[in-house]
Amino acid sequence: MEATVLQDNFAVQIDGVDLSTLDGDGLAEAKQLWMENKIAIFTGQDLNDDGLLAFTERLGPLFVHVQQNILGDGPDEVMYMSSMDAVAPVAGDLAWHSDQSYTPGPVFATILYGITIPEDGGNTLFADLAATYESLPDDLRAKVDNVKACYSPVKKGRPRRRPMKDDQIDELSDIWHPLVRKHPYLDRKALYLSPNHMTNIGDLSEEDSDALLEELIIHASKFVYSHRWTPGDVIMWDNTQVMHRRDSFPSTQPRFHKRTGFHLPDELRTPVAA
Repeated sequence: MEATVLQDNFAVQIDGVDLSTLDGDGLAEAKQLWMENKIAIFTGQDLNDDGLLAFTERLGPLFVHVQQNILGDGPDEVMYMSSMDAVAPVAGDLAWHSDQSYTPGPVFATILYGITIPEDGGNTLFADLAATYESLPDDLRAKVDNVKACYSPVKKGRPRRRPMKDDQIDELSDIWHPLVRKHPYLDRKALYLSPNHMTNIGDLSEEDSDALLEELIIHASKFVYSHRWTPGDVIMWDNTQVMHRRDSFPSTQPRFHKRTGFHLPDELRTPVAA
């Protein structure tokens, strides 16, 4: 295993491992490197669904996306994300968000496996929300400490790739989480930002919430890692510390990824204020 930190405590590239068989001390070392650096990039992987799921399940309870109507014909725990999907194609750019932030127990880690990569665009960008929090000036930090924000599965002006069914919206509704959350295992605080889903911050109006959110996004943009995909890359990121987005890419160029994820143990799933 060869580990290279790509930015200051943010994004580590791990070469020379086969995720389908990684276990024991090697798995523990990779997991620790990932948690310390928030993102882990594993290169040169060749995984079928079983291999991808086996790796994921060795790290924690498997994640299944709450929006059942975007799951394919394979295992529910593996999402196929394809620009060639005739019903719900992956297309254009994707705004900043944190996966499943609008659920009571958001997914801990998301794992994305790149298989078919467009020649132009389609980069995935990650913002380090722990570094962002540490960098906040005192006046701005006072606006986020000990404050909750509302996360919604459907935000006005932010259409989903495939619309949620009414019963799914009713089942999820909106939920309030701490705007600054504590890492479940490390002594570290981070903003909990998901601009694609956040509707209100504290008792601020929607307009003032959006203005504060924009300020926070500007700060977060100083701590961004942009990943240019190579076929065989697997990226795992910590949704308690990171938000992400995708650049657009030409509709004529195919793009295909598989996605899995794993949860925290039940007693740690609910975000805790820092």
